[in-house]
Amino acid sequence: MESLYELIQQIDQAKTINELSVYHRELAYRLRNVIERDVIASLSHALSDVHDALVKKAVMLAEEETIQAGVGILPEKWCWYVMGSMGRGEPTVWTDQDNGILFECPPEQEEECYAFIRHLAKVGTSYLHDIGYPYCTGNVMATNRRWSQSVRAWEQQMATYIAHHFPDDIRFLLIAMDMRPIYGVSELVTDCKTSLIEQMSRHSVLLKRIGEHVIFPRVPLGWFGNFYIERWGRYSGCLHLKHSGYVQLVNSLKFLSCVGNISAMTTWERLEHIRDRSLLPVSIAENVHEAFLTCVYFRLKYSLEAADRDYVPLHVLDTRERTRLKKAMKAAQMLQRTVMRQVRGWRDE
Repeated sequence: MESLYELIQQIDQAKTINELSVYHRELAYRLRNVIERDVIASLSHALSDVHDALVKKAVMLAEEETIQAGVGILPEKWCWYVMGSMGRGEPTVWTDQDNGILFECPPEQEEECYAFIRHLAKVGTSYLHDIGYPYCTGNVMATNRRWSQSVRAWEQQMATYIAHHFPDDIRFLLIAMDMRPIYGVSELVTDCKTSLIEQMSRHSVLLKRIGEHVIFPRVPLGWFGNFYIERWGRYSGCLHLKHSGYVQLVNSLKFLSCVGNISAMTTWERLEHIRDRSLLPVSIAENVHEAFLTCVYFRLKYSLEAADRDYVPLHVLDTRERTRLKKAMKAAQMLQRTVMRQVRGWRDE
């Protein structure tokens, strides 16, 4: 881990996007010999810190370019934030972009501030792409106005999602739950996120819809413990690691965080608060904790080794790894069933 924090010091001194690109590739090299299941929590935290440093520096350079270009008006307050696995502090090395911008300015300056933010978003996402962060295929990026707005407009938009709770509304709310500030006035993001989750926790029908949403996809594990692998196409014989326990754990814990009005940033923090508030039995919480560490380990390890980083051929997993993964997947199944039982016990108002 020491070498990763040395890398952060180098990133902080970087002056160009080319330097940041080199450091991103260096990150992958330094991780190859240190990925072990027993240290995965501290390693994942260190990796997240390196990504934060890279993104922060890229956004700082984008801010400088936008100011020099003289586009629009710099808002009085603004903040670049991340979502997805980076927002939760559990990214892989080659994670894609999930980001946005919140800002505040006087109403009469809002359009000029939007002009500044749009230019900043375009430059910032381009810089991030250049240093090794692929564009989000789902367009969850600062260049999409859905994710780059004034605080006032963002709050109105989230209120609409909460009121309507259509499938896409649920998806957008779950995405927004992962917001984490990276550069700028962090309170804009943390306050909006805290308020959002507090509002979500008060809507029983919305909570039921979220619960119904997060019990899918089902864990690809049969009744007799057999893996359900891809049968056709280019990934025939492969497991989709993201869907083999990881996403089920993440989304189920998001649901329980909504139930408990928990605005924690990371999955680890969410689980800790969920356990402390007895929203899960202690035995299940402990199994979920171990399962989540295992899922993070597999995702990180094989994101370095595989060209198609979400897929891993089943035959490359040795007996010990298969046993570990199967145990984690069973814990994810148990958590989904716990959510399912809770949701089925509710009635629509």
